[in-house]
Amino acid sequence: MKNINKIFFLLALSAGVITTSCSDDDNTGASLVDYKSPTVTLTTASTNVVVAESSIDPEDGYAITVTATIPEPVQAHLYIPLEQVGGNANSGDFELGTIAILAGTTSGSTDVTIWPGDCGTVLSGGGETLTVGAPANVANAKVSPFSMDITWVKDLLEVSLTWEGTYTYDDNGEDVTIDFCEMDLDSMILDTASGSVEYLAGTSDCTETGIISGLADGQYVIIADVYENPFYSAGLGATVPLTLSYTQCGTSNAGSFVNNTLTTNAYAPETPLTTYVFMATVDVVGTTYTVTAL
Repeated sequence: MKNINKIFFLLALSAGVITTSCSDDDNTGASLVDYKSPTVTLTTASTNVVVAESSIDPEDGYAITVTATIPEPVQAHLYIPLEQVGGNANSGDFELGTIAILAGTTSGSTDVTIWPGDCGTVLSGGGETLTVGAPANVANAKVSPFSMDITWVKDLLEVSLTWEGTYTYDDNGEDVTIDFCEMDLDSMILDTASGSVEYLAGTSDCTETGIISGLADGQYVIIADVYENPFYSAGLGATVPLTLSYTQCGTSNAGSFVNNTLTTNAYAPETPLTTYVFMATVDVVGTTYTVTAL
């Protein structure tokens, strides 16, 4: 009986030695038992970013870089996901990345990508807002307080000019219908201060759509220019209704009106501003556009 007890004692002692030996191995080298949780600091070029919609690439977006740093390298990867912590921006109007600080390094970065805003949102400030932050604690690290405010500025005024319609007349007892879209009109803008004229849109489409942005404060005039008119020599004198529509994406600034001063008798020698109709004035103050029909 004493021999059996002795054997049990030796086995228990042996097991204890083995267990202690394995525990010692876990605490050597790169063991995480001695791991010290670092504090991650997030920085960006500006914590209050204003993005004009005209500066956003429709394919690549507008990138704002956020960088994360730690005082010294650690032997574990750190991942810091950025998150929306405030603002009224639609989730489809931005993308938030995750910053990775790889083991053995002290920094990493990612981009906050801004896309053109939701045109269906009407805001008193004329834009969207987004506050970007990060969780206070992530696996293996603590994150210092961080917040970045981003504001979309809706500085694009879209202007469309159309002259769709038909006219039917009697030609020796036979009804003949003409399509106004066979006329070629261009949309142009005149700077009243300098007298310079530039194209807003000059295609052969029956609806010409152009964008106004980045103009200096002042008054401008939107012009419909008759570039080509196959009905000129017919002398029909039919009224060609010109419809001008405008909208400032993401704001309540929108409207439409019809001008009936153009007829099919308009002379069109295929040179700009020979036959034209003054459609509207646009008063520009910053990113505020006031459109008034003429």
